[in-house]
Amino acid sequence: MKELIRLRHGLGDLQPGTRFAYTLFLGFCGAAYAVMTVLAVQRSGLAPSGIAAYYAGDAATQTYGKTPGEMLEVTHFHLFAMPMLLFVQGHLFLLTRWPMRVKVALVVAGTLGIALDLAAPWLIVYVSRDLAALKDVARVLMAVAFTAFAVVPLWEMWGPGGRRQRAAAAAS
Repeated sequence: MKELIRLRHGLGDLQPGTRFAYTLFLGFCGAAYAVMTVLAVQRSGLAPSGIAAYYAGDAATQTYGKTPGEMLEVTHFHLFAMPMLLFVQGHLFLLTRWPMRVKVALVVAGTLGIALDLAAPWLIVYVSRDLAALKDVARVLMAVAFTAFAVVPLWEMWGPGGRRQRAAAAAS
């Protein structure tokens, strides 16, 4: 924690071991996003009609919808995991040198994406299948935010600017 408080020139100031640990964490997050994307496309596709059929069922294709128990189980797990990921990655992203307005906007986008992602299945099943497009909106918001949360810190730690930060820190 002390190391994070003393950042003067951005994430490039971090000790090599800390940068390595954050890099591993962000790498695993990237792998998780890739798997999540493949899983989402395989299960429901990208079109709102496929998303609605996945959650609410579809008589034409004899697809059963999700039961309340299945939805509660998935929601329960995601209510813990997604905010925790937002918390950790958001904090690391907030330590970057990007403008504060952009950082706040991306954190809000990630938060809204998570909220929509959690609410969309329930809205599709219990309000209207026409709300399936909310799942796509959630996916886009989360994709933009969480990609920035991973790429920007990695760039600042290891990119050309990060090397300059480390050299400036060593000189002072």
